[in-house]
Amino acid sequence: MKKKFILLGVLLALSLSACGSKGTEKADDKTAKTDSKAKTSIDTTGFLVTSINADIQTADPDKTSKDYMVPLNIFDRLVEVEVKDDGSSELVPSLAKSWDISEDGKVYTLHLQEGVKFSNGADFKSDDVVYSLTRMLGVTGAVNGDFVSQIEGADKVMDGSSKELSGVKAIDDYTVEITLSEPYAGFLACLSASPVCMLDKDTTEAAGDKFGIDPSVTVGTGAFKMAEWTVNDSIVLTKNDTYWGGDVSLPGVLIRVIPDSETRNMMFKNGELDILDFDFMIDYIDTYKKEMPDVLHHTPRVGVTYFTFNENIEPLNNVKVREAVCKAINRQEIIDSLMNGVATIENGIFPRGLIGYDSSLPEIKYDPDGAKALLAEAGYPNGFDMEISVDSSSSDTTKTVLEVIASQLNEVGINATIKNYDESTWLATRKDGTLGSFMSTWTADYNDPDNFIYTFFGNEKNTKQRSLNYPDKAVMDRVSAARTIVNADERMAEYDELEKKIVTEDFAWLPMFSKEHYYGVSKNIEGFKPNWAGISDMRFVGFSKK
Repeated sequence: MKKKFILLGVLLALSLSACGSKGTEKADDKTAKTDSKAKTSIDTTGFLVTSINADIQTADPDKTSKDYMVPLNIFDRLVEVEVKDDGSSELVPSLAKSWDISEDGKVYTLHLQEGVKFSNGADFKSDDVVYSLTRMLGVTGAVNGDFVSQIEGADKVMDGSSKELSGVKAIDDYTVEITLSEPYAGFLACLSASPVCMLDKDTTEAAGDKFGIDPSVTVGTGAFKMAEWTVNDSIVLTKNDTYWGGDVSLPGVLIRVIPDSETRNMMFKNGELDILDFDFMIDYIDTYKKEMPDVLHHTPRVGVTYFTFNENIEPLNNVKVREAVCKAINRQEIIDSLMNGVATIENGIFPRGLIGYDSSLPEIKYDPDGAKALLAEAGYPNGFDMEISVDSSSSDTTKTVLEVIASQLNEVGINATIKNYDESTWLATRKDGTLGSFMSTWTADYNDPDNFIYTFFGNEKNTKQRSLNYPDKAVMDRVSAARTIVNADERMAEYDELEKKIVTEDFAWLPMFSKEHYYGVSKNIEGFKPNWAGISDMRFVGFSKK
C-alpha cells in the first residue's frame, strides 16, 4: 500500500506540473474576449460555423499531409469510409459506384458514377481519374504518393523518369482499369484516404501553382465549393448546386482561424461557433461533462499510442524482460490520472474503429509482482538500467506519461531514465535503429490493418527505422504476404494470429491506449458525424442547421 501511495503522489505532482498555467484556465470566464466577425465579403447567414486553431497552407490535397478539411468537402474520392451504428466501419462507393477485382488481386476495374459534374460545370470522366492518380505521384511538391504507390509504374512517375502512369487506363468515359505491381488487398482503403481526391484535369492544369491557393480555380465534385480564403482569418465554403450526391442542406460553412482555446470556448458558449473541437483544449472536457454534457459527442481516434522495445539493446532482446516491462506499467492508472478520461486501454496493434479490430485479445495486466518474478527468471533479480527516449518537442502530457512510466518501472527494480533529444536528432536516431524505448502514436491514414502492422513489422527495413529491430523474419514475411491475400476473411484471420504472436507472445511492443476525440456540437446542428478516423477534418455533407 505504501508504494501505491507514493506512486499516486508522483502522478498527482507530475499531472499538476504538466498542466501548467493552462490547467488553471476557467472555462466559464465570462470576461474572455471574442472576435465574432470574420473578414469575409460573403453573406454567411445560416452557414455552419466551425474553427481551426491554425491556418491551412494549401487546399491542394496532393501538397498537404495535414490540412484536409477543405479537400474533404470540395473534392470527392472514388471510395469513402462509412461508420455503422455499432461503431465499426466499412468502405462504400463514392465516385466509383462499383468495382471488380481480378482473381489474382492485381487488376481493379472501377465503374464510375455517370452525370457527375465539377463545380465549374465540367463533366467528371475517366480521364480525370487517370490524371488525378498520376498527379498525386508526380506533381512538384507531392507528399501523398505512398497512398497509390502500389500501382504499376508508380515508381517511374515518382522518380521523374515517366510522366505517364502505366498501371491506370481509361477504358471508356466511365470505366477505369488499375493494375497493381503486385496484389495488395488494402488498395481500396487507400483510395478512400483523405488526400486521394479526384480533380478536374483541364482546370487544375490551367491553374498551375494557383491550384489550392486561388478558390476560383480550385474546383471539385464535392458538396461545397471553396468560395473565399482570407489568410489567418477564415475560409468560406458555399453549397455546390450541381452536387451529384443529393441535396445539401447547408448553404455553406464558415471556417474561422482561432488560435486561442479560451476564445473558441467562449464563442461556442455564446453561439458564435456551431462545432467546438476539443483538440488542444482537453482541459475543458471535464467542465463540459459537468455543465453541458448534452452538447458533447465523441468518437474513437482510430489510432494507438504504444511503447517500444529496441531488441538490439540488451536485455530488451530477452522476451521475459520485455514481458516484465509490460506487466510493470499500469496503463489504467495513467489513463485515470493523466488522460482526463478520454482514453481506453488497447491490447493489440489494431485500434478500435479500424477494420480488423479484435476486441477479444487478452489484456496485458498490471502485475508488478509477476514482473519481478520474470526479471529474476531472466537473470536480472536486481533489475537493470534502461533508457526511455523522448523528443523535446513532444507535448507536456507525453513527457509526463513517460515520467510516470519511469516511476512505475523503478518500482520493480528497473532503473529507467529519460533522455531528451531535439526533434531532428530523435528522428534520425530512430531511423538508424539505435533509439532507446519510446512512446509514440500511430493514427490511421486509411482504414486497413496493413496501415499499422506493415508499417512496423512488414520487413527488416521498417522495423529498423522504427528502432524496434524485431528479429523474427518468418513473422515479417507473413506480414508482407498478408497484403496479397485476396480472401478478406482469410486475411483478417491471419492478422489476428500475427497480432497475438507479436504482442502477446513476443511482447515486441506494448499497446498503451487509444484516445476518444471530443466535440461540442450546438443543438442547432443536426446530422453531425465526425470523420471515421477521429481526425479534426470532417465532411459536412449530411449536416443541417436549424
